[in-house]
Amino acid sequence: MTGTSVAIVGLGSRGLSVLERVVTLSRTTAATTGGVRVELIDPDCDGAGVHGTGQPDYLLLNTTCGQVSMFPDPPSVGDDLAGSGPSLYEWVTGRGLRIGEDGFTVGPSGRAIRPTDFLPRRVLGEYLGWFLRHVLAAAPSHLQVTMHRTTAVDIRSELDGSLAIELAGGSEVQVGYAFLTTGYTPNAATGTGPDPGSRIIPAPYPLPEQLGLVAPAETVAIGGFGLSAMDLLSSLTVGRGGRFVPAPDSPAAPPAYFPSGREPRVLMFARSGVPCRARPLVTQFGPKYRPVVLTTAQIDRLRAARGGPLDFDADVLPLVFTEMRIAYRRCQARCTGTPAAQVLEQALAGAAGPAEIERLLDELDARLGRFDPAATFDGTSGMALDDRDAYQGWLAEVLREDLAEGVLGFAGSPVKAGLDILRDLRDTIRYIVDFGGLTDASLEVFNGTTVPLMNRAVVGPQFERHTELLALMAAGIVSVPFGPAPKVSWDGEAGRWTIASTRLGVPHRETADWLVSGHVDLPAVESSLSPLIRTLHRNGWIRPFRADSRYVSGIDVDADQHPVDASGRSQSRLWVLGPICEGATFYNNLVPSPGVYSRPIADAHRCVTAMFAADRVPVG
Repeated sequence: MTGTSVAIVGLGSRGLSVLERVVTLSRTTAATTGGVRVELIDPDCDGAGVHGTGQPDYLLLNTTCGQVSMFPDPPSVGDDLAGSGPSLYEWVTGRGLRIGEDGFTVGPSGRAIRPTDFLPRRVLGEYLGWFLRHVLAAAPSHLQVTMHRTTAVDIRSELDGSLAIELAGGSEVQVGYAFLTTGYTPNAATGTGPDPGSRIIPAPYPLPEQLGLVAPAETVAIGGFGLSAMDLLSSLTVGRGGRFVPAPDSPAAPPAYFPSGREPRVLMFARSGVPCRARPLVTQFGPKYRPVVLTTAQIDRLRAARGGPLDFDADVLPLVFTEMRIAYRRCQARCTGTPAAQVLEQALAGAAGPAEIERLLDELDARLGRFDPAATFDGTSGMALDDRDAYQGWLAEVLREDLAEGVLGFAGSPVKAGLDILRDLRDTIRYIVDFGGLTDASLEVFNGTTVPLMNRAVVGPQFERHTELLALMAAGIVSVPFGPAPKVSWDGEAGRWTIASTRLGVPHRETADWLVSGHVDLPAVESSLSPLIRTLHRNGWIRPFRADSRYVSGIDVDADQHPVDASGRSQSRLWVLGPICEGATFYNNLVPSPGVYSRPIADAHRCVTAMFAADRVPVG
């Protein structure tokens, strides 16, 4: 072989970050023969990935536009920069785009876009496509890029050590290295479209196409309270011509809903019975949170004492709860005034270890009122289970209380500030969890219980979505009557689904014409519908990180992001990044942010740097 050749399989945001790093680092490092060849393999090769540009504008991002940028910054890549570029906010405002009167449509008219706005996903897709063109235009002359608008179905190792990647049409490309950034590949259980025979829609996306068979006035049961469930609600209401008109008196008040007449009736339920917490009305993040007890140094001490992997519940969760209490009191003190904040910081700094910090927090609880981090994290406190009306009334009140906190935001709500450490200290949690940092038993509990609780606390829907949910409940379009963990069954003779409560004092059951999953499953190895993942698994090139796990279904990778094969060896010419690695690594579902350490970009940088180090010499 001559030069360096690499394939990037999958061209969403992860693949784009890898491509940008290849282009940028190739300027200062060249192959021994001076050439770099990049093969891009993706059905669309437009860079949008799951953020397709054909989606309706009411399907919104869950990250504010000021917090999205594909351009690397020094915290992630050091000095290896190719210049700066616009964040998503700067990109849309630079094009004169605005938000229309409906609050979500982006176009030439309306109010100015703010950096704290949640924009349509298709706008991010357009930004990613522009970024792809920007990167390709900046490629040096010794770098050649070829696009293959298809899918990869197999990878073989050749006698010279290179990789032969077979494409769906039967052709193949030969490269020295490959990056798998395939995103949310479907699984066997959820990879199909609506089934008219059993009236089930096993996956929520793509929208609104997945709901095309649902007729007006039919009854739809949605399983889940999270982001995807809110997208389904939007598609069945606004997507069918309904309109929300905001209340004039308070942003937390439910809007008025004007139906189109094409909406179905909607039933909602979830295993936990607890709704997500919505994002604040204005999502503004201050300086990165300064941890006091949940630090990498403390984790190192715990790991040394244990002599190996940690138990998250026993070793780490107490530190998480202490940190939540600290964040709560810090916010409370800041709201009181600068002197109170200074006194608290001095007391924290002077505390001799975690035990003294706990005593300080207990004193503040006694004086100012108790904050219970465990109950706040769990969310089931006070759940009313007498009957359907009691439960639905409790759920509506939880939504209202959370919206009131959301009006105050992270700066004004001690509750929101306390919970937000779960987001702000995500890299510390990665340091704890990644690459076998937890025992097998603890990893199972972490992914099956703790991660859903984290997501419910800080990865909830946009503020407006919950005001809209309250409006739809008041209008009788949406009902949430079952309590936690209802039983769902299919009556083949009647051709309907039955949803029955299991924990209400007065049992309640209803039937529905359609059952819709409000969850997006993580990509799996053993049940994948991806031809490439299936073939690599069958041939022993990859294996699940935990083969017998109920909750960890992703690929096994080593600390350098190389896949580990069936015999336990790392495949050093392959790198795997993104959601397929969930389990071996923690929280891969994000796009890069500007001005801070960004894990997606940092991972791309270290892996591309390793590739060049193995195959390159400095230009000279």
